[in-house]
Amino acid sequence: MRILFENDREVSIDSDETLLQISLAEGIPHLHACGGNARCSTCRVLVLEGKEHLSERNEKESALAERKGFPENVRLACQTKAFGDVTLRRLVIDDADQILASAFSGKVSGTEKAITILFSDIRSFTSFSESHLPYDVIHILNRYFQKMGDKVLKYGGVIDKYIGDGLMALFGLEESAPEKTNLAAIRCALEMRAELNSFNSYLKSQFNTRFEIGIGIHSGTAILGQLGHSLRMSSTAIGDSVNQASRIESTTKKAGVGFLVSENVYGIVKNSVRKGKTFEASLKGKTGKYRLYEILEVLPNAEKDPWQEVRYRIWDEIELPEAGNWISLALYSSSIFEADGSWIGLDASLRFPSLLNEIQNPRIREHLSSLLRIHSDRKENSETEISLSDCIALAGALAVEKAGGPKINVFPERHDSKFPTGRMEKEPETSDLREILDHYARMQLEPKEVAALFGAHTLGSGERGNYTDTPTAFNNDYFKDLLYDGGTRMSARDRALLSSEETKRAVLEYAVRPERFFSDFSAVYSKLVRGKDEASHSADRER
Repeated sequence: MRILFENDREVSIDSDETLLQISLAEGIPHLHACGGNARCSTCRVLVLEGKEHLSERNEKESALAERKGFPENVRLACQTKAFGDVTLRRLVIDDADQILASAFSGKVSGTEKAITILFSDIRSFTSFSESHLPYDVIHILNRYFQKMGDKVLKYGGVIDKYIGDGLMALFGLEESAPEKTNLAAIRCALEMRAELNSFNSYLKSQFNTRFEIGIGIHSGTAILGQLGHSLRMSSTAIGDSVNQASRIESTTKKAGVGFLVSENVYGIVKNSVRKGKTFEASLKGKTGKYRLYEILEVLPNAEKDPWQEVRYRIWDEIELPEAGNWISLALYSSSIFEADGSWIGLDASLRFPSLLNEIQNPRIREHLSSLLRIHSDRKENSETEISLSDCIALAGALAVEKAGGPKINVFPERHDSKFPTGRMEKEPETSDLREILDHYARMQLEPKEVAALFGAHTLGSGERGNYTDTPTAFNNDYFKDLLYDGGTRMSARDRALLSSEETKRAVLEYAVRPERFFSDFSAVYSKLVRGKDEASHSADRER
């Protein structure tokens, strides 16, 4: 068989050795930092031809490939054998490449994907910055980006970067349906412009000024990856599509409008929007004329996914300082038990609102009222039924996401009992960890899962004030503070996590590994809001 290492040499050989062993035997300087044990990715190769002639991924390679997000044509040379002709390219060539490779803690960098790009920019911001104090300039920009960034996150976008007073956002990194992605970006842009009116009222009262913004959107293929110095890398998108979106935004000022989209975008969504003016414009750095469209509104009922519409409505109800109470609503609602003590889980039955009356926190009851209103509206205006239990589960997940925590996928899969059922049993008011763990064991939670669940208290407060110095940010500060001072501002129940080796180990792990905390919290939240029956079925499927 013939193995061609592109840019190195061609090898003709009959061997059952791995690609790494073959390349090293032929004198090819093939990096393998872990010694060829699938504990790093420095020996990875890009398969250009003949991937069908390679062995299947073994367990070790599959685990690393899943963690790194390798596509099918990226293989670990130390674990792969060839049974026919293949053409390969080493991806880590020298020490400089190895430094870069070690910087990638997440998925493989450098992929092409069809996405939608949004650019926005504040017009004439330079004159504002020159006429105001530096502190005021930064304060105003941060306040502006907070408002506009919330719209991006609401519609499933990712804030790619801030460029001075400009913002670049990407839509469709996870979603692949073009109409859904482009409509989300357009709805985001329209709400950004609406939000600007409210923001300008604040600017007028405080600084006697107002902002105008331009927004441009284009849809096309871009290169996604991590760029920068190995110690300061960030994920971004590059390519002609990105440049074109930026040029479209620049054209809004010349056209005398606030929002333009490319012909690509309009062609995808034309049956779902109302357009204004149409322009034939030259774009800087591009040849020829480009047709651009002003978008005035998204037509009613353009959103064909009722679950997505519910998501948008609940997102607007959640104020960041109240994120902790929204999460508490979901967790309390999952603490419903039968008369015999068996766990029911999240079931917003006919009796459910009266159960919530047992909660002393009036804000939580107010949030339930908001969800009852949204749920009632859905029942009146849609043939698709979405349960109140689904709304509660979604609200808690969105509160986590809005506070900067992990995105927890919640789908409409729950049912509300048509008859009164169950009673709510809150966590016992005790500092005895054994009693606390026994309570959660009835909800099928292990001790480490309880520790992860308690991490939501990073948004909590008590008699001594906020539990952490970042009470509106969902992060791992709760665990850091527990270790730093024993949780002096927290409740005795929180400090109880330090009283056993098992839960203390979890606290330590989450304090130093925020990504593990995010992952474990997502899993335990999903487990609780699924309820007993769904959790059992899920466990059976995993076994």
